[in-house]
Amino acid sequence: MTTPADRLRAMSPDERARLRAELRAKATAGPPPARLSLYFFASADSMPADRYYDLVLRAAEHADRAGLHAVWLPERHFVDFGGFSPNPAVLAAAVAARTRRLRVHAGSVAAPLHHPVRIAEDWALVDNLSGGRVGVSFASGWHRDDFVLAREDFERRRVVTSETVERVRSLWRGEVSRLPTTAGGVAEVRLSPRPVQPELPVWLTAAGNPATFAEAGRLGTGVMTALLGQTLPALRDNVARYRAAWREGGHAGRGDVVVMVHAHVSDRPDLEDRLRPAMHRYLAAFRRQTGGAADEVLLEEAFRSYLRGPLSLLGGPDKARSVLAGLAAADVDEVGCLVDFGLPADEVLAGLPALTALVGGAA
Repeated sequence: MTTPADRLRAMSPDERARLRAELRAKATAGPPPARLSLYFFASADSMPADRYYDLVLRAAEHADRAGLHAVWLPERHFVDFGGFSPNPAVLAAAVAARTRRLRVHAGSVAAPLHHPVRIAEDWALVDNLSGGRVGVSFASGWHRDDFVLAREDFERRRVVTSETVERVRSLWRGEVSRLPTTAGGVAEVRLSPRPVQPELPVWLTAAGNPATFAEAGRLGTGVMTALLGQTLPALRDNVARYRAAWREGGHAGRGDVVVMVHAHVSDRPDLEDRLRPAMHRYLAAFRRQTGGAADEVLLEEAFRSYLRGPLSLLGGPDKARSVLAGLAAADVDEVGCLVDFGLPADEVLAGLPALTALVGGAA
């Protein structure tokens, strides 16, 4: 008869690391984050564009039936990484037409690249198409080439983002804005169509910069972040910083924290081999756009960290539940499940029932 000590000695280092992560999560286990959503951010070399948009719409329909909270749609320009998503409002309109209760969120709108009136008009239209289901996370942008679209200087992007958030919120409430025109003079602008929701749900997108978390708390917005390039302890510290800034700002409630994580829940025995090529390509595309190295050794190390550790929902249901418990312990309100990281579309769709079952959903 083997004892627990015998079984522990027989484990590989990777298996021991995974066990430690699961035990840590269980030690802090409470209820999972209140909400589970889908998040999209595919690399444009993963499949033809028409097949990708079909995947988004079919996945959104599943999420709508299964009781997930929202779908998050990004904005990116001129690169493969995220390159299917130059305009989240257009794709959001298509999702709104195919769903009934699922919220439809921008994750994110690059605020300095657009006039605030244009942002407010686009999303007010989608708010009407959806019956009042939209929300917008605003990002300041960082890819210099994107700023060929911008009206403001790159170095002012963070200030412009804060100003844009306030202007869009004001327009959304029905307030009049006095704005200059290139034809000379000043126009009085009021939003049309009027949105369904009296207040626009708003988040700031944070890559892990503590100052962005504090700014979101100060402004009284939610914060959208990710476990891509951010450790769980760093996330806990940033969430605490955000909650403190929220309280200091005198806002009602506690705010809202959304975290994007890679997700594919399955207990198939060959899962690691199925995930490896897709994750290697995805991580390589991410590293290339950030100027990082993308050699096979580093990619494999990163992949195994995501697969074995507490930074993703890649793996079986037990591992996924332990990760969700860890995120709940970090005071996260919502988990955005990134499902389009390079697996074939049929595999992404086939994996959704196991994912939605984590919150008791059933398609």
